[in-house]
Amino acid sequence: MNQIRILVIFLALTATVAGASELEGAWELVSGEYVDPKGELIDYQAIEMKSLKVISGSHFSFTSMKGDEFWASGTGTYAFEQGNYTETLGYNSFGVKPGGTFSFKSKVEGEYWYNSRWEGDKRVEYEVWQRIK
Repeated sequence: MNQIRILVIFLALTATVAGASELEGAWELVSGEYVDPKGELIDYQAIEMKSLKVISGSHFSFTSMKGDEFWASGTGTYAFEQGNYTETLGYNSFGVKPGGTFSFKSKVEGEYWYNSRWEGDKRVEYEVWQRIK
């Protein structure tokens, strides 16, 4: 019985590491949209949103620009398991307290990474990232 428990724990840890390593590297935002505080859908290309995200085995960091102006930055830890990507913020420029989280339905297909964030049954953010070579 103990051998089965050890195997289950090992497989769970291996799955977590495999998912995390799939994201490791540098990513550039290529398209997306979000719902603003007024409830309007904003296309990232329309506002000239640019962003880079760097992911290590356990941490993420991003910086975003709106045109030539600074927009936002954040860093912290993340988890990527079973199609769910969750960022836990340590530091950020947009007023979320340390420990705040953002969770996305997520998938990687080739060099593209797709994220969608939901509040209830409403999608409030969608991102398409491309791995930087």
